[in-house]
Amino acid sequence: LLGGGFALILNVPMRGFERLFARLDLQGRMKEGARTALSLVLTILIMPLILFVIFQFVLPQFFAAINDVIALVRANTGVISEFAAKVGLDPDIVNQKVTEILQWVSQNLGSLAGTAVSTIASVVGSVASAFMSLMMAIYLLANKTRGKRQFYAMLYAFAPRRAADEVRRVGRMFIRTFSIFLSRQCLEACILGCILFLGMVIFGVPYAMSLACLTAVLALIPFIGAYMSFFIGFTMIVMADPSKAIIFAVWFILAQQVEGNVIYPHIVGGSVGLPAYVTLMGVFLGGALAGIPGMVLIIPVVSVIYQLLKEAVAVRAKADPKAAP
Repeated sequence: LLGGGFALILNVPMRGFERLFARLDLQGRMKEGARTALSLVLTILIMPLILFVIFQFVLPQFFAAINDVIALVRANTGVISEFAAKVGLDPDIVNQKVTEILQWVSQNLGSLAGTAVSTIASVVGSVASAFMSLMMAIYLLANKTRGKRQFYAMLYAFAPRRAADEVRRVGRMFIRTFSIFLSRQCLEACILGCILFLGMVIFGVPYAMSLACLTAVLALIPFIGAYMSFFIGFTMIVMADPSKAIIFAVWFILAQQVEGNVIYPHIVGGSVGLPAYVTLMGVFLGGALAGIPGMVLIIPVVSVIYQLLKEAVAVRAKADPKAAP
C-alpha cells in the first residue's frame, strides 16, 4: 500500500516528462517503453534535489518566520494592551490569551519536526520497509502500462462489462484529477512564493525570504493556506513598519491575481472543477480526518465524488424533466 502511494505521487512528475517527450518527438521515433523508462529515471533523479531544497532552504525559513511572529508579539505586548483598552476589552484577559497562544505555538513548533519524523517512521516502520516501498513504487511505475492491461483484463473477465467500464472511467478520472491537483498546488505555491519574494525585495519589505517560503509551504493547503500566510506576514510587518505592511498587502493581492488568472492557466491549463464552497468544506473535512495531509490530499477525492454526483443528477433530470429545477 505504501509503495502504491509513492507510485501515485511519483507518477505526477513522470506523466509530465512523458507528455514533454511526446511533444518533442514529433516524428514518433521514440517508443513508449523508452519514453516511460527515461521519464522514470528523470523523476528518480530530481526527487533528492527537491527534498534537499525543501529541507535545506524552505523549512528553515518557515520555522524562522513563525519564530519571528512570536518574538514580535512578545515585544509589542504594550501596544496590544493599549489597542484592547481602546476597543473596550480587558487588557489583562487579552494579554493572558495571547500568552497562552504563544506558549502553545512555541511548544508545538519545537516538536513539529520531531512529530513529523516520528509520524513518518510509524507509517514506514523502518528504513528497510521504506526502501522496499520505494522499490515497489519504481517497479509499479516501470511496468504501469503492462500492469494496467493486466488489471483491465481481470476486471473485464470477472465483472459485468458495464461495471468494469464504470470502474475504468472512475479510475482514470481520479488519476487525472490527482495529477492536475498535485501539480497545480505545487506549481502555484512556488510561483506565488517567487512573485511575493521579488516584490518584497523591490519595495524593501522586511522578512522577504521568510514570508516567501512560508507562503510557498502554506499555499499547498487549498483555499485557506495563502490567506493564513498573508495574516501571519501582515502581523509581522505591521509591527515592524506599518507603511510596509500596506505595501505587502497590496502586493500580495496583486500577486495572487496575476498568478491565478494569468500565469497559472497558461502553465497548467486545468482545474479540479470544484466550487469554492465545496473546496472549503473538503479542506475542513480532510483536516478533521487526517490533519494537514488530509487537507491537501482529500480534494481529488472530493472532486471525483462531485463530478459523479453531477453526472447522476443530470441523468435523473433528463429521465424526469419535471424533477429538474
